[in-house]
Amino acid sequence: MPSKSLSETLLRGAARITEPLAQHELARRVARGDEDASRVHERRGKSDIARPDAQIIWFHVEGLEGALHLAGVIQQCRDEMPDIQCLVTTQDQIQDFVFALRMPAGVLHQYAPFDKPAAVERFLDHWKPDLCVWACDRLMPVMNAEVAARNIPAVLANVRDVDKGNPQFRWLPSIGKPALNSFAQILVAHEDALKQMQHFGADATVMGPLQEEALALTHDEARRSRLSKQLDGRPVWLAAKIGADEIAPILEAHKKALRQTHRLMLIVVPSDPDATDAVCAACEDYGLYYKNSHDLDDLPPRTDVIVAKGFDGLGIWYQLAAVCFLGGSLAARGGHTPLEAANLGSAIIHGPHVDNFADIYLRLQNAGAAIEVGSVASLVEAVTELVVPDRAAEMAHAGWMVSSEGADATDALVAAIWDHFPMGATS
Repeated sequence: MPSKSLSETLLRGAARITEPLAQHELARRVARGDEDASRVHERRGKSDIARPDAQIIWFHVEGLEGALHLAGVIQQCRDEMPDIQCLVTTQDQIQDFVFALRMPAGVLHQYAPFDKPAAVERFLDHWKPDLCVWACDRLMPVMNAEVAARNIPAVLANVRDVDKGNPQFRWLPSIGKPALNSFAQILVAHEDALKQMQHFGADATVMGPLQEEALALTHDEARRSRLSKQLDGRPVWLAAKIGADEIAPILEAHKKALRQTHRLMLIVVPSDPDATDAVCAACEDYGLYYKNSHDLDDLPPRTDVIVAKGFDGLGIWYQLAAVCFLGGSLAARGGHTPLEAANLGSAIIHGPHVDNFADIYLRLQNAGAAIEVGSVASLVEAVTELVVPDRAAEMAHAGWMVSSEGADATDALVAAIWDHFPMGATS
C-alpha cells in the first residue's frame, strides 16, 4: 500500500501527464455542445474577470441547482460583510441568465478548471480566494491538495454521496482520506453521508440538505400595520410583477371576482414600474376605483384596486394579501420566483409559463401550496376559492414549509464560514 505522500505524488504526476488529453476531451465537449465555446479558457484556469480588490469567498458546486441552493448562504454572508465578493465555480455548463436571475446581484461565476496542475495553479494564482466552500460531492484531488498547500481554509459542505461522486476512491482508497482531510470542516446532508465520512476516518457533522431560499425583502412593520388597519379586514389578493399583456386579464378577473366576494381588494405591482399609468388607465376602462400606493393616507371604502410602483413595498404586499398571483406566467416570459410570496405567508396562483423557476413551482404544487391557472375564468375561480381564510392559511403554511426547508442547513453553513473566514485579513 503506497504511503499518503506517495499516493499524492503519483496522482499529481498522472494529472500532469494526462493534461494534454484533457484539451482533446474539451474540444469534443465543445463539439457536442456540452461546453460554452466562448469560455473554454476558464477550463484552463484563465479568466476574463479581473480579481476584485476585496476578500473573496469561493464556492464550488456541481451545476446550476447546486449554485441556486447557495443563494441564501451568499446573501447572509454579504448582509454581514457587505464588502466581501463571492465567486461561484461550476463543474457543469449552466444557463447564465437563470444564474443571474436567481442568485444575489453581483455574484461572479466561472467554470471550474481542469483538475490538472497547470490549470489549478493558474486559477488559484488569479483569484487568490480567502476561503473555499466546496459544496459538491465530486472532489478534485489536485485542486483540493493545492488549496491545502496554500493554506487556504476550506469547508466541504452539503455532502450527499461522496462514494458516487468519486468512484476512483474505490480502486485507490489511499487518495480519499487525504482529499477529505484537506478540509478544515465537513458538513454532510444526512446520516448516510456521515457514515461514508466515518468510513474514510473523516470527522463530519450533519447539516441537513441545502435548498434554494427566498432572498430577504425590505420590511416596514409600521407601514404594514397602518395599511392593515385601513383595509379593515377586507379580503385582499395581489397580482405581483405582472407584464403589460397581463394587465387586462388580471383586472377582468378582479371585476368578475368582485361579484362573488364582497369588498375584495386587488393590489397590482407591475413588473415595469413605468407601467403604473397603464394599469390606472385600464382600471378606468373596467370601471374599477383605484388608488396609487404612494397616496394611501386616505383609502376610501369604494377603492377596488391599489396600484403600486416599484418593488420597494413588495414585502408588505405579500403579507397583506392572503393570495398572490405571480406574473410573467400567463404569457411565455418564464415567471418570477415564488419563494418570496411563500416565505411571507401568501397562497400562490400562477400561469403555465414558469420555466425559469419550474423546479420551485413543482415543489410548491406537490406540497399543495400553489395553483396553476390558464384563463380568466380559472383565475377568478382560484381567487374566490383562496380568499376564504382557512383555505388560504392552509396553502400559505404549506408554502412556508417549502420556502424554509433549507433554513437550518443554510444557518449551519454560514456559521461554519464565519468559523474559518479570515475576517479583516488583507487579501
